[in-house]
Amino acid sequence: MSQLHAIFSRTRGYIDRFAEIIQPIIDAAQDEHTRLYYHHILEEEEQRLGRLQELIPYIGSLDEAKKAEQLSDRELSRLLSDINLERFGLHNFREHLELSLYEFKDEETRQLLNSMRESTQEDYLRVKEIMAALSERFSDVHRPDLTNHDEGYDIHQVDHLKASSSPAVANTGKTAAAPAAKTGRKGLTVGSLKGMF
Repeated sequence: MSQLHAIFSRTRGYIDRFAEIIQPIIDAAQDEHTRLYYHHILEEEEQRLGRLQELIPYIGSLDEAKKAEQLSDRELSRLLSDINLERFGLHNFREHLELSLYEFKDEETRQLLNSMRESTQEDYLRVKEIMAALSERFSDVHRPDLTNHDEGYDIHQVDHLKASSSPAVANTGKTAAAPAAKTGRKGLTVGSLKGMF
């Protein structure tokens, strides 16, 4: 719980800083697309901030007053769901930070965003580990969906500082197409369903 408290407190500070950085972009937007794009990102992070404002003190009280083992099944299920939601929130926040790297050209802001992105990635991976351990420990109570939203993703796969400063990307607005992912599974079709009956 103390690790989760530290991670979510850190990300709350990052969201505040991120909002300060992108609000001027929204205010000075020359077109509706840019304004809506960053406004949407900011709204998502503000909603998350609202959830964190409740979750952080609650996790802090668990760390100080009682352990997770003392929670009722309902309380524990709610806690695991909230933590899992914030795991996904960290994933989204990392992507928002990556997207914003394409907007900013001054080195100081870019280094700050990249630093927050790398730290958020580490926090995301740590929360995934904690969630896996908690769900294993309390599997008879609640098993949250631990879907890997990063399949095929490696934070170092693309140097976002370099890619987002590339004139080709900035001038054309085009990005390289990602290769189609192979799942190894055949989707359901009418024909395959007929064979089942």
